Amino acid sequence: MLLGYFTEEAYDKLLHDIPNNAERYSEKEEWLSAYFGSKTDYFKMSAVDVSMFVPAYTPGKKDDAQKSQEDLVNTRLIHSAFRSLTPLQASNKYMWTYLCHAVLEYRDYIRDRWMQDERENTIKNRFFVTTPGSLLNDNALSRLWWYGYLTYDPQNRNPYALTEILFTNQTICTDVMDTFNRMNLDRMRGVLLAIRDFKNEISDSEGITEYFRECKKYLNHYAAVTTMEFLEVEEIRDLAFNYMMRLREEKLAGNGGPRSMKKKKR
Repeated sequence: MLLGYFTEEAYDKLLHDIPNNAERYSEKEEWLSAYFGSKTDYFKMSAVDVSMFVPAYTPGKKDDAQKSQEDLVNTRLIHSAFRSLTPLQASNKYMWTYLCHAVLEYRDYIRDRWMQDERENTIKNRFFVTTPGSLLNDNALSRLWWYGYLTYDPQNRNPYALTEILFTNQTICTDVMDTFNRMNLDRMRGVLLAIRDFKNEISDSEGITEYFRECKKYLNHYAAVTTMEFLEVEEIRDLAFNYMMRLREEKLAGNGGPRSMKKKKR
């Protein structure tokens, strides 16, 4: 299948008209043709040929664990189907916005995953790409492709092993993608390896979210004062893993865990 994309004019018109079109986004029927009227040049087809991606999901309300599992499955599916995309092509906001609007299967998926009502911010975040951050974290389709691209390791027996770590839970996924390392493959892999190894050190009842949230702040500060461009994957892993282990040691020593340790350091 060839990937299409909106023209800049069509994209801007749709983005501007979100308040007027809000109800349309909850409809199952195609509405772009009627919206653009006699115009037939509001989109173009690219020369990028990919396999068809069909989202896998169970309709209905989901808890955090179910969302993470579905995101993992769909990340594998879309990255595998669209693997011929280059990072430059996958940064095209007009393409992802077009797919979210024009392909009925994708619209159905987005409505089920996010459209519990017709909130304008939800439409803007999930159907459009407006910033580099929304490309990686918000758009319903682009976020999945980039999750796959940044964690896929063809040298591993399970090439999506790091993807599974990314989807430990929704908070971990967001925090990892919000850190300084998200566009650097070595940093991303080092952080995910640290999370994997730290999870193996703690009990299931302890949880990892607060530990990594503090670790993220530590890494961001470290990157601000020290160059990390030349650090290897294992060095990044050691920085993150050792810091989380120190946090845990503080907790076991009776200092109350990550939040208390943070207060103590001030």
